[in-house]
Amino acid sequence: MRKPFVALALALAVATAGVAAWAGNVSRPLGVPIASHDGTVITPPGGSQPTTAAALGEITTTEGTWTFGTPGDANGDYPLLLNGSAAGGGLAAVSAQVTNGNLYAFTKASRHYWCRFNRAWVDVGAMAPAEGTVATKVTLNPAHARTPDNAPAGTVLATVEVTMLPPGAPFLGALVSSNPLFTFRGMNVVLARAYTRADNGKIYTARITALAQ
Repeated sequence: MRKPFVALALALAVATAGVAAWAGNVSRPLGVPIASHDGTVITPPGGSQPTTAAALGEITTTEGTWTFGTPGDANGDYPLLLNGSAAGGGLAAVSAQVTNGNLYAFTKASRHYWCRFNRAWVDVGAMAPAEGTVATKVTLNPAHARTPDNAPAGTVLATVEVTMLPPGAPFLGALVSSNPLFTFRGMNVVLARAYTRADNGKIYTARITALAQ
């Protein structure tokens, strides 16, 4: 006999401004130093000079050292290298900066800023990251959901609310799910694919992270 529901449990997390918020408590992650200071900016060789004393034109994070390589592409973006490797960086951009303890890169091709998160680049939109504007808490309603086992892709599972500092600042960043089964439509968590018979009776979990600009 088929079980009628699939259960979803969502764990909450915030990653922004170099701190992590877990269940309402804010602490700096242990053993995760950010070597380059906020305000450090680098640009490609031959471009405008960095706005800070980054004389070597590099940014250092826990992943390693970031620099720009050559040549640029047709859009005017240059390969952003991680430890000298374009494969490690995986992005062509026209500037890179440290804001709120996070590494951001701006690409001419998309006209968007990208945030480095979990060793990958996440598109956080066209607005430049603002120093001092951070996310402090993620709330889901409901935190646990029961969904019919024949729910189609796009089914809304929960709504996300991001608390910002300073109070009232808009959340203009990106939401990230640790489980690819769940994606986002605006501030709603939705199914990335339809449930199948193989999902019957299972409990899926996901950590939802807010990347603030």
